[in-house]
Amino acid sequence: MDHRNEVRRASDCPVELTWRTEDGEKRLEMSRAIDLSRNGLAIETPESLPLARHVVVRAEGLDMAALAKVMHCKWNRTFYVAGLNFLARTSTNVKDGSAPDHYEILRLGPDADYETVERVYRTLAKRYHPDNEKTGDADIFLRIAEARYILSDPARRAVYDQVRRNSNGLARFEFDSREFFGGLKGEQNRRLGVLCILYRKRAVDPHGSGLTVLDLENLSGFTREELGFCLWYLTEKRLAKLTDSTEYMITAEGVDVVEGKLVSDDRTILRDIAAANIPAGS
Repeated sequence: MDHRNEVRRASDCPVELTWRTEDGEKRLEMSRAIDLSRNGLAIETPESLPLARHVVVRAEGLDMAALAKVMHCKWNRTFYVAGLNFLARTSTNVKDGSAPDHYEILRLGPDADYETVERVYRTLAKRYHPDNEKTGDADIFLRIAEARYILSDPARRAVYDQVRRNSNGLARFEFDSREFFGGLKGEQNRRLGVLCILYRKRAVDPHGSGLTVLDLENLSGFTREELGFCLWYLTEKRLAKLTDSTEYMITAEGVDVVEGKLVSDDRTILRDIAAANIPAGS
């Protein structure tokens, strides 16, 4: 496909580019966007960009962060013109309630210090960078890079933390499929759905708090009455436990059930719940 044939929207805003050289040196360059399409961005930049190099792009004027590949870069009298092809793209709007939780992405609690953020970022970035043939993943790498960008800067982190507190740090799931409601099958699916929510919470914050019945109501949309039978069953089977602070937490047996079910069952909604963003400290 020729990306130049796509509809391109003229742009004129600052763009921050970061990448690493062959020697591993981090580079940062301020450029200017020329035009934007669904799959790419054209920029003017004072420095030549290596072809096929992966670069992280941040353009707050376009409400966009992206991981891109340099497709071409040519001198044009006073500056270089480069074409970038997006491999992954996300929003820079910290007030977007549907955006991934930066603490959850790095598996960190809200009290993590700068050194911890940097250490975890370096480990995960190496694992998920697209140049890693075994475990590279463009979408995950971009999320990691954006999380580090926000959490490693005190001013940006303070703004993000305030927005996060105002939204209560909870992401609701819409169990709107009829398989979660009627009859015996509905009861079984509700139990598995709640167990998946508890699984995600425990994975994010293994030594932290659990979720109250009110939390589970808000997250799942199930009524307190529906949750009553569900939670009774999960605790009787020792798949979940009720703590002294009246919070529910998944047990090791519950983890085994979720992981076994998700491997053998192809229902997308359950995979989405298990991979969803329930932040640490919620």
